[in-house]
Amino acid sequence: MNPYRIGFLLAFGVIPAIAVAQSQRQAIASSDVLSQIPMINYQAGAKSSLDFRPTPVAKGEGSAQVEYKDGNARIKAKVKGLPPPPELGPYTTYVLWALTPDGRAANQGVIGGIEGDKGELDTKYGAPQFALIVTAEPHFAVTAPSNMIVLYNVGDKVKGTQTKVTSLTEQSDYSRMAPIAAEKNRPAELVAAEYSVEIANAAGAQLYASALYSTAKQKLADAEAAVGSKQDRKKAPQLAHEATLAGEDARREAMNGKVKADAEAAQAKAAQEAAAKATAEAQANARVAARQDLMNRLNEALPTRETDRGLVSEIGGLQFATGAAALTASARESLARFAGIVASYPDLQVKIEGHTDNTGSEQANDTLSTQRAIAVRDYLIAQHVPASNIDAEGLGSAHPIADNGTAEGRARNRRVELVRQ
Repeated sequence: MNPYRIGFLLAFGVIPAIAVAQSQRQAIASSDVLSQIPMINYQAGAKSSLDFRPTPVAKGEGSAQVEYKDGNARIKAKVKGLPPPPELGPYTTYVLWALTPDGRAANQGVIGGIEGDKGELDTKYGAPQFALIVTAEPHFAVTAPSNMIVLYNVGDKVKGTQTKVTSLTEQSDYSRMAPIAAEKNRPAELVAAEYSVEIANAAGAQLYASALYSTAKQKLADAEAAVGSKQDRKKAPQLAHEATLAGEDARREAMNGKVKADAEAAQAKAAQEAAAKATAEAQANARVAARQDLMNRLNEALPTRETDRGLVSEIGGLQFATGAAALTASARESLARFAGIVASYPDLQVKIEGHTDNTGSEQANDTLSTQRAIAVRDYLIAQHVPASNIDAEGLGSAHPIADNGTAEGRARNRRVELVRQ
């Protein structure tokens, strides 16, 4: 497959969903064609000759003479054998472009009309280094080349150094725009104006350049009215010309407006995200501080530690005798302080877990551990902690925290733990 025909360049200058594509020709892919185009840095004071070579989408040929002197390059270009632009798609004219090393393109003027075939252009460009291409365009006032490249320069007798074109920063794809036929009641100038206004609309001119877009539409309506009027028909070309320029002004303003709006939206989103992040961080810090404060307060009543299960306060040591579930006086005193603290946190849920040492049978230890948990639960309820905030469970001797082989270890395992998530 010819490398020129690999694909389409996505549009930067025109929103792609303008209309259903009706062109029978495939546009030239930018990366493929550009890599074949010489970029010439012309020697001052010398004359160079160029040829124009056709791309696979169109026939035609041409030549150019370039002389760079006193800060300007004079370009005399000729083309011939070009097909009528409408045969390639929604186009009315051919435009000569100077491509710069940094990827920009400058409209040098119209070099062929709607009939195609031949054309000439004598123009100037204010830099010594550039490449020349010819593209089919919907109207003369375009400020970015279409991807329908039909001719490109190649060196013949060149005075200067040559490199290759690498990219274009802006290129327009009109493949989805329906062609408009030029006819007696719709001359080429009017078709170009219609394309210009339609492209502006597709670029969002109604939203981002409403005043300029209204002006363009009014000028187009005036041109259409003049075409249908015997008295004003001679004014139609000039009115269409003005409508075309107004449409392109609206398109450029819309593109700039959309860029600005997108940037403002991005800034607003970033600000919202930053504010949300700050709020989340502040809330997280507040939760950490509140939890630390709670642990410090609970630790004043009962030994409290941070665990994977949450904050765990412990009634242990010698506060439960072997085989007993009754709370000692010191245990009740600590639980009273604990209840006073919990009462100030009405949403705080507490799980009470009873434990035993390994003295006695498993069944007896399960029962005893449950009795210890219930004893603590009942005491907290008596101290005005809501029953709905408390859950009690006996875990027997399955979770020792010390060695049951020593009296001290067994005493530590005879405990009740109060867990807060």
